[in-house]
Amino acid sequence: MSNWKIKEIELPLRFSWTISRNSCDTKKNLIVEYNSHSVLGLGEVAFNSRYGETMESIKKEFEKFVSICPKSVTTLADLEPVFQKVNISSSLRFGIESAFIHNMAHIADMSVTQIIGSNSLSKVKTSFSIPIMDPSKIAGFIKENNLTRFSALKLKVGAENDLDFIKEVHKNYDGPLRIDANEGWSNPDEVMKLLEGPLKKFNIEFLEQPFPSSSHEEYLKLKPISPVEIFADESITNGEVNRDLANQFHGVNIKLMKSGSYFKALNQLRAARELGMKTMVGCMVETSLGINSAINIAYGADYLDLDGFLLLEKDPYNYLYEDSGVIFLSHLH
Repeated sequence: MSNWKIKEIELPLRFSWTISRNSCDTKKNLIVEYNSHSVLGLGEVAFNSRYGETMESIKKEFEKFVSICPKSVTTLADLEPVFQKVNISSSLRFGIESAFIHNMAHIADMSVTQIIGSNSLSKVKTSFSIPIMDPSKIAGFIKENNLTRFSALKLKVGAENDLDFIKEVHKNYDGPLRIDANEGWSNPDEVMKLLEGPLKKFNIEFLEQPFPSSSHEEYLKLKPISPVEIFADESITNGEVNRDLANQFHGVNIKLMKSGSYFKALNQLRAARELGMKTMVGCMVETSLGINSAINIAYGADYLDLDGFLLLEKDPYNYLYEDSGVIFLSHLH
């Protein structure tokens, strides 16, 4: 006999989180609980309004899922027809799948990586993201948060003063920069002027999702001439990584909350490598439960952006800890 529940968790942030689309001081996520054989498996749902997901829609989908889910679930394959009937959101699909797999791992005394067929990691190096803010606050922000300990910083852009913002970070931080526009820019010519002009001497690792995901022509124009690599984030959700995507981008940012499944995410990463694309494993604002899940697919990725739990005032799970820009599994501490 198995039992499914979902609960809301409120996560106050250490600072205002502002990207090109929105701003918030608190994040609300959901936790799926799957209880079977007196063992509790947990899965995080970091839903995203960008993909039409809301707290209300996720809860309704979950109620529908529970109402038609078989009373006894023995394999993941038992869940697939239920997912199809509910037309479930990616983030909730992952929360359910991961709760089930984490339960299975406890019962079978196996690691999650053994179950999903990936290689395990005990530590990963992550970048740290700086939200959009007034350039005059950058120096203090980097110093107060001791951000020089991270091997790379990701800068959220898409505001009026982007150039001043990037220059201020560069002035206060020596390492490589990753520029993430979250679809906030629109013109390839303007982007090229920045990259070949004022930003030319900066150590920029890549530019992530400069234009809206619908801007195929703009990406086809920018990719061959860009002096830095262009990464897809919002342009890749739970679909296939294919030649069309490879024609527009040099790399992909794979997130479990977008892929909706450990297995889908691993397939996307594999397909990207086969197409000669670079790979990054990223995250939403999540607790260490969700970030720990992302580490299960992180082996072999070119870049890791798994700072989601470091943005929280307090992490409720403490599955991970960070030291000198490296994330470690707490149970190995």
